[in-house]
Amino acid sequence: MAELTKLYPMVQFKKDTWEIDEFDAASIFLLVGTEKAMVIDCGMGIGDLRGAIEMITDKPLVVVISHGHIDHTANARQFEEIWISPKDADKPIPQNIERRRWDTIRIANRQKGCFEGVYKMFKLYPYDINVDIREPGPDEPMPIIHDLEDGMQFDLGGGRIVTAYACPGHSEGEFIFLDEKTRTLFAGDALNYNLGVGAVPLETTLRYMKRMQDLSEKYDGIYNGHHDFRALGAPLDDDCLPTVIAMMEDALAGHIVPCQVPSPWGQDLQLTSEPVNVMAQAPGMMPGTKETRPQRVMLRRGRNFLGINPENLYEKKD
Repeated sequence: MAELTKLYPMVQFKKDTWEIDEFDAASIFLLVGTEKAMVIDCGMGIGDLRGAIEMITDKPLVVVISHGHIDHTANARQFEEIWISPKDADKPIPQNIERRRWDTIRIANRQKGCFEGVYKMFKLYPYDINVDIREPGPDEPMPIIHDLEDGMQFDLGGGRIVTAYACPGHSEGEFIFLDEKTRTLFAGDALNYNLGVGAVPLETTLRYMKRMQDLSEKYDGIYNGHHDFRALGAPLDDDCLPTVIAMMEDALAGHIVPCQVPSPWGQDLQLTSEPVNVMAQAPGMMPGTKETRPQRVMLRRGRNFLGINPENLYEKKD
């Protein structure tokens, strides 16, 4: 088998705390304690993630997955055990290889679009998409999967204890991770400036977002699972979470004003989209595949975009 790339951009932004950039597809975080190290998420599955991590630390690895989407789980089979919410543990690891390659190409094209003339002169990323995105080899069986539960704590040694908190919305099993020793919150896709929710009622998501805000006395910054709305190694700006909360409160109060926004893939996102179960040619959907998508409305406030399902706003009352 051809040697896989380990040339991920990465930065140690706090002591023993690394952000590993999976070539703009996703961010993986590495937290090193005195006894163990924690890996948060496993990306789209480009290259030799474990090999890159082992260049930083030789400590035993605890691997946690923020949620079960394709760009957060794909290299999980490079590890023996993972922790993931049982609500998100039903998807294959890794998911469809053609979809992973399709998304990776789209992400690279999006980045090239910023400086297209310059990037056409040279290869943008140090990977071969037909080599580094692959099906697992025979020495990469499915990992042992442990249930990730709300409030679970992981002791990495030296007083570094990471607490997992459920934060459903982007997915039903979304989790965030609080490292009180470095005062850092890792949010997966639970928070972003371009946030899509709807896996649970918006009212439920809002309660968990407010809990994230209530934890703020224990962290100085929030790091989400992609750095396209922040610099590598830098947190989201402080306005992101309170603005999202305010937008959700407004939506639940009936103030829903859809907006049409430019898409980084070259097509506008519609004001609303009906449930989809057809051969897809829409933005973000791989040609020739069948996907089901719920109704979605895009809201905007300043630089925050929030996609919600207007048919799934309120919790059912007994």
